[in-house]
Amino acid sequence: MHILYLVNALDSGPGVLLEEAAQADAEATLIHAPEARDLVSGEIRDVPGDAEGFDGLVILGGVMGVYEDDRHPFIEKTRRLLRVFHDEEKPVMGVCFGAQTVASAFGAPVYPMKEKLDTHEEWGFLPQTWLDTAAADPMLKDAPQGLSIMQWHGDTFDMPDGAVPLSTRASCPNQAFRIGTRTYGFQFHLEMTREGLDGWSGFRARALKKPLAEIEALIEPQIAAHLGAQEEFARRTMRRWMALAG
Repeated sequence: MHILYLVNALDSGPGVLLEEAAQADAEATLIHAPEARDLVSGEIRDVPGDAEGFDGLVILGGVMGVYEDDRHPFIEKTRRLLRVFHDEEKPVMGVCFGAQTVASAFGAPVYPMKEKLDTHEEWGFLPQTWLDTAAADPMLKDAPQGLSIMQWHGDTFDMPDGAVPLSTRASCPNQAFRIGTRTYGFQFHLEMTREGLDGWSGFRARALKKPLAEIEALIEPQIAAHLGAQEEFARRTMRRWMALAG
């Protein structure tokens, strides 16, 4: 199996989604979409125009908004590519910005949370409410109710027409969905590793101009309580997603 990972921010890599694929001896291509650069070879490599040579597509998080495609041409290229994978019935997984890109590719609006909700962002390990549809989903059928998964995003989206909602939260209702049988969007960051979270703590401290110790005091107890269960869920989900490629 050959998986294409579109990395949209260097501090939001594929994490355990890549680790689990490597365990299955899957081949991986990682492209930093904003710079059109192969992250392994360093060579110039743009978002492909077709799915040839790939069996699955993973679209990861980013700091830009999907609605900023006039400033970021790779966003429209990504939308077109994921529709090709979808039409060819090759599995697609969108994570955070990636989930928003999937929603946008199928006609749903994406917008800052503060425009329609009572908060401007979600951050930290927050519990999921799996819907009845998740119990019948091949990837999420045994996801633990209330499982806390890492979040960090300030945008959200409406549910695309024809999508199957799979998970929700009161503060940000659209958390997970499926379109067809092989295209998934996850607003939460199931991919995160301990190393990645350490990097995010530093980034958040700098962004908010707060001492790192203050951020760590908030997130470290959450990491201790929830990261193990999240990783178990993410690895199981990735194995099942790869199986969708047949």
